[in-house]
Amino acid sequence: MKIEKLRIKNFKSLVDLEIIEPNPFSVFVGANGVGKSNIFEALEFFYYVNSVYPDAPGNPKVSQKITFQMFDGVNLLSFREQNRQASIELHVEVGSIHSSIYSTGSTENDLFYIVSDGTFSDRSFSENAKNGAANKLFKNFSRIFIGQSRLERINAQVRSNERLTITASNLEKVLKRLLFDENRREDMIDYLRLLIPEFERLEIHSDNIGGTDTLLIYEKGSDKPFNRSLISDGTYNILCLLTALYQSDEPQFLCIEEPENGLNPFVVKELVNLFRNACEEKGHYIWLNTHSQTLVEALTPDEIILVDKVNGETQVKQIKGMDLHGIPTDEAWFSGALGGGTPW
Repeated sequence: MKIEKLRIKNFKSLVDLEIIEPNPFSVFVGANGVGKSNIFEALEFFYYVNSVYPDAPGNPKVSQKITFQMFDGVNLLSFREQNRQASIELHVEVGSIHSSIYSTGSTENDLFYIVSDGTFSDRSFSENAKNGAANKLFKNFSRIFIGQSRLERINAQVRSNERLTITASNLEKVLKRLLFDENRREDMIDYLRLLIPEFERLEIHSDNIGGTDTLLIYEKGSDKPFNRSLISDGTYNILCLLTALYQSDEPQFLCIEEPENGLNPFVVKELVNLFRNACEEKGHYIWLNTHSQTLVEALTPDEIILVDKVNGETQVKQIKGMDLHGIPTDEAWFSGALGGGTPW
């Protein structure tokens, strides 16, 4: 599976943003406030309309509800009043099949168009996208921003054990399911022991009466477990990131915001290698955003997409194939040699 092009227009600060053939493992690098999260939010909106409310194009009330939730309170209608038509254009290739999806936001009752193998259609998004290449990409989409409770979208998902919510608030439920799979459990335990030196084992205690699940962590030399409130932020974040990676056996499209939060440099670099290898071996698309020098140091130019904001407009710059002449990527970024705006 290959993303040939992503183009987003008039979504918050994304006036006209285009990315050509992004690497499956890509990292959006830039200062705070330049619009990195807006890229992931646009993709999240695209996913939710397809999977959570597949009949939204024919239901104005539902459409309005979605736009309110996904735009963090900025109603899509405000864009129309300013003659700014929000749209997302995605070109995906699966083998010999090419599929493109356009979300135009042109009217309340006809929001979505699909082009598959060159054929344009004005039928509903859900009717056309079921077997399309782009739908295969978004089948296992997740946006993750650990601990950001203000971003929690749909309460029903908190009860799901299929995939993490955006804030990983349902970690125990998803992790409980994964621990029943011997292969995934052993892989996760091995990585946890590598990344957390004192880690010994973990379990999920279920209260059948109260219907709650409790995360318990055991450390070396101790018989007493630590629950979520007693473990460090770094340990919790590592658990969330590994759970997101292992939550599906099928190829995933993961958009993870600031994965370096609470982690030491060794862990950050090991996770970069883990994500990179997962893309190569499992067919995942894993996109991160960051302003971490440590994370950037672990990247190649092909994996970096620079993000900047000029006159209120988010802009991106791909540096695939750039020869850094032996300069570490983080030094090249901090020195401004890569272009694409300052890192602060």
